[in-house]
Amino acid sequence: MSLQYVHLLIPHSPQFVPQPGQVAKFLEELTNLGSAPLQATLRIGKPSGTVRAGLHPLSGERIDVPVREFVPLEDISDIPARLAGVNDYDLVLSGHGPGKLPPFSLHTTDVEKARFTGTYGYELHCCLRGEAVSTCDTPPFGSPCVEKTSRALFHHPYTRALIEVANAACARFWIEFQFGKWLLPDIGNDLNLIQPEILSVAESCLGITFAQGCLYG
Repeated sequence: MSLQYVHLLIPHSPQFVPQPGQVAKFLEELTNLGSAPLQATLRIGKPSGTVRAGLHPLSGERIDVPVREFVPLEDISDIPARLAGVNDYDLVLSGHGPGKLPPFSLHTTDVEKARFTGTYGYELHCCLRGEAVSTCDTPPFGSPCVEKTSRALFHHPYTRALIEVANAACARFWIEFQFGKWLLPDIGNDLNLIQPEILSVAESCLGITFAQGCLYG
């Protein structure tokens, strides 16, 4: 079994939905900043109407994972037209890193946890769902949202200790930074890891404040 780490930007408002033009502007500005995947391809995935069975990586609980059909996009400028009227999608920019300004440094998961200096797979996902879903570990990520509290719990990938994050329990829209296998950031007591310039671009282009979370398995 391999481990893959995903870093999350989660809007403070669970019902936030960006305009397609805002999403395109975010990816454009991230590219200009040197923080997007290099030599990237762009594709959009929409629900196919079928699901596959899976297991939650932490709890072992059975979950249903919707299957998506992906089609390529030629350019970021195509995004506004292709996302118009769509309320459930995964927009994926796939390539490799590090760029000029990577989201954060990455480390190996072995005993020494050495800083990784090579090339790694890097994907950026902008995700939207028709209704708010869980964006933390409890209830399982992607399951129906239980809005009893806005405070979210995430498990530390090294120690499995719980990290509590405000305003990150549920969302309709979120952003994923996904990296190559067996690579993790250096995580302390919180998940505020993204470079400030990247966070600023996200909040400026999308017009909302983001909390940070994580997903791995």
